[in-house]
Amino acid sequence: MIVSAVRDPYPTRDKSEGALIRRTEPVVHGEWTEDSPLSQAQVEQFERDGYLVLTDVFSAHELDELRAAAERVSKNCAQTHAGQLIKETDSEQLRTLFGIHGMEGLLKDTASNQRMLEVVQFLLNDSVYIHQSRLNFKSPQYGSGFEWHSDFETWHAEDGMPGMRAISATVLLTDEISADGSLKFMPRSHKTFVACPGETPDTQGYREAFKKQAVGKPPALFLDLLEENGGVQEVVAPAGSVLLFDCNVMHGAGKNTSDHLRANLFYVYNAVSNALNSPYAAGAPRPEFLAARHIEPLTLQVPA
Repeated sequence: MIVSAVRDPYPTRDKSEGALIRRTEPVVHGEWTEDSPLSQAQVEQFERDGYLVLTDVFSAHELDELRAAAERVSKNCAQTHAGQLIKETDSEQLRTLFGIHGMEGLLKDTASNQRMLEVVQFLLNDSVYIHQSRLNFKSPQYGSGFEWHSDFETWHAEDGMPGMRAISATVLLTDEISADGSLKFMPRSHKTFVACPGETPDTQGYREAFKKQAVGKPPALFLDLLEENGGVQEVVAPAGSVLLFDCNVMHGAGKNTSDHLRANLFYVYNAVSNALNSPYAAGAPRPEFLAARHIEPLTLQVPA
């Protein structure tokens, strides 16, 4: 069901068995110079692999403040933002709280932190706004994982994001280790769009989708091909790091089997020139806290 009147360059969720579509858009839109906020090697890695780990972005003191802000918000969210939270399937543990850039001051300010925003603006070579933000938890023993997927496939099909000019930034509030269910990437997969079979349900169950993926699932054959091309890399990084990844890179994560909470802040930066159209493969737009349509370009917040 194609809803958008705009020609769809990435058809997905139709009656076909899926397809592989070569990406023709740039990954890095900015031109590197010695004044760029990343080294040339870092830019080349992001272009090649579709993700980049930046360590020591936030200090121990800043992390303490961010954790305290996250705790304040999560304590009251059931009363103040009940419609924007997701709980674990098998427990009442909080899994995700959406729209944090519009809540607690520090969580909002972090989206505009110079150390992240300058990098994203360089890579996208455009002014940016927050498409989606959230606070993620993986509770010890309860925190479930998620299957391989491309965020862009969902944002394109259900939100109407026209192109791949968007980057996600994950701020690690805790160490990212394998036992906690750390992120895994398929390097180079961002250069291929995987069109997925199946149609978006008329009643968009986005809550259920964040617990168990039902649509937008890449066929196993295509995942095998992508893995053969680039392999699988698991992220291991200390708290205070920032994970940057292209909107189309294939990624997933395992269950938290440890005794430690896993927590992070997640911000999706979309280029202003890549503002949303009508959904390409859904009957109605998702809520504003999942897919922002009221664009507010970010301005740099210089750390004190």
